[in-house]
Amino acid sequence: MKRFIFIFILFSGICLSQETDKFAFELKGNTLTGIGSNFIAEGTNTFTGFGVGFTGTFLKNIGLGIEFNKSYSEVSDVSVFGDLHSPQFTTFDYYALYRYQANNRLSFEGNIGGGYAKLKSYSNYRTKNFSESGNAFLVGAKAMYGLTKNNNLQLVAGPRFYFLSTFTEMNDHKIEKYYSKSTLLNLSLGLRICF
Repeated sequence: MKRFIFIFILFSGICLSQETDKFAFELKGNTLTGIGSNFIAEGTNTFTGFGVGFTGTFLKNIGLGIEFNKSYSEVSDVSVFGDLHSPQFTTFDYYALYRYQANNRLSFEGNIGGGYAKLKSYSNYRTKNFSESGNAFLVGAKAMYGLTKNNNLQLVAGPRFYFLSTFTEMNDHKIEKYYSKSTLLNLSLGLRICF
C-alpha cells in the first residue's frame, strides 16, 4: 500500500508540474488468458473482470498511467493447478505511454511498464486461501474513439501482454519455470472520461 501511495504521489507531481494536455479516467471490462506452456494457460479457464485506471499526458504526447485490474476464473485442470477453485487474478500496473492522434476522433496509444500481480485461489481443505504474488512486465496498445464532439467521452479497447514472474521455488528447474513464468494476454473494452 505504501508503494501505491508513493507511485500515485510521484505520478501526480510529475503530471501537475508540466503543461498538461489531458488527464483521463478509465473504466473497462477485461478478459485475461494464459498463452504458451505454463500453469495458468493449462490449468485455468479465461479470466474475466474489470479494471480502473488513470492516465496523464505531458511533454506533448508522452505520459504516465496507473491501473488496477481484478479478474475471476475457474480451474480447468486440477492435475495442473491443484485441488483449488475460484482463482482470482489481481494486478496493479504502472506504465509510460505514447499517444498518437490519427484524426479528430481516433487516437492510438502504446504503453510499456511493470506491475505487481497476485493470484489467489480457494481450497475446500484449508481454512487459509492459497495465494502467490510476483512482478509483471507489460507491453500493450489501445485505440480510443471519441463519442462526443469534444472527445471528453471515448470508447477504448486494446490488447496487453503480461510477462509474469512469481516467487515460486522448486527443486526441478523446468517445473519451477512452468509454475513461476507465465505469459498472459489481456483484452479490454471500456470507456474513458477525459478532463
